[in-house]
Amino acid sequence: MKGHPVLGFISGLLFGLFLALALQQFGIMPLNTLSVIGFPIIGIILGLGMAAWAPFGNR
Repeated sequence: MKGHPVLGFISGLLFGLFLALALQQFGIMPLNTLSVIGFPIIGIILGLGMAAWAPFGNR
């Protein structure tokens, strides 16, 4: 896999966790199984996808 998969994994995980917490704090969505487990998994998938697709480094 080209790109930075570890950076994509970590940033996607943190994005998902902070998204779940922000939605809970603003009263948009309560903390439940979907928000605690689902959003970080979706963030990891998006982070890995962006890490594989983004043009980092030499072309």
